[in-house]
Amino acid sequence: MPGNPDRVRDLLQLKDIWEGLGLNVSAMQGWRDRGRARGNTFEVLGCHHTANPFDTDRVLRDGRPDLSGPLCNVALHANGDVMLVASGLANHFGVATWPNGRSLGVEATGPQKTGTKFPNLDAYVRLAAGFCIFKGNADPRRVVRDDVGIPVRLVAAHKEVAVFKKNPKRYGRKPDPDFDEPGQVMKGALRHGFSVEGSLQLIDAFRDQVHALASGVIDVTEAELREVVREEIQHVLDSQARRVEGIVSWERYLEVLLEAARKN
Repeated sequence: MPGNPDRVRDLLQLKDIWEGLGLNVSAMQGWRDRGRARGNTFEVLGCHHTANPFDTDRVLRDGRPDLSGPLCNVALHANGDVMLVASGLANHFGVATWPNGRSLGVEATGPQKTGTKFPNLDAYVRLAAGFCIFKGNADPRRVVRDDVGIPVRLVAAHKEVAVFKKNPKRYGRKPDPDFDEPGQVMKGALRHGFSVEGSLQLIDAFRDQVHALASGVIDVTEAELREVVREEIQHVLDSQARRVEGIVSWERYLEVLLEAARKN
């Protein structure tokens, strides 16, 4: 099946980012050339959970009798390890307000909960934060489509975009992922003629955690970069200052440059 060379490059870049965030990343054999079609993009991170009590890599790769694989681009194992599955188009959102072809699908496997906590939640947060960093330090809460009942955000839950095939303006077809954390509950009639069957809890708390982590990593990186640049500039200016008789510091060298500029 066809892969997507552009998304191969993206996933390799994401792999570096994820490993920098402490995740263990491996790759399924053949992932570079796997996918239903080429031409897919990674505009949104689609968050899923299989609800199986064990890792299901073969199913994620090959699909099910009712749905051909791959079923995701990336798998998140119960122990927090990440595996690259496919660079090309994957069947993960299904009938939804955002297309598979414009999203990176992540399937978390393993038991749904350990006690009251999603078992690989910490790893999931780091994975999503890495995606936001990859997207140019973007906010996971940013809305990318708002003409639907539930706005599609940069980091989107399956349940927030999945709708019924026979009624594409009705949510409630999927319940995943269930992070069991506080979040806005959607019920009944929504905007733009959409509605919810039963109730649906948004993953607001998850996105907040992702934003906090990504912002913290970014701040540290910027601070470190500024320090490196400052030291390099000081080194260059100090070297130049030594060439000017009577000037013993880069601060004084800057003053001389400013005085010269004013005279000119």
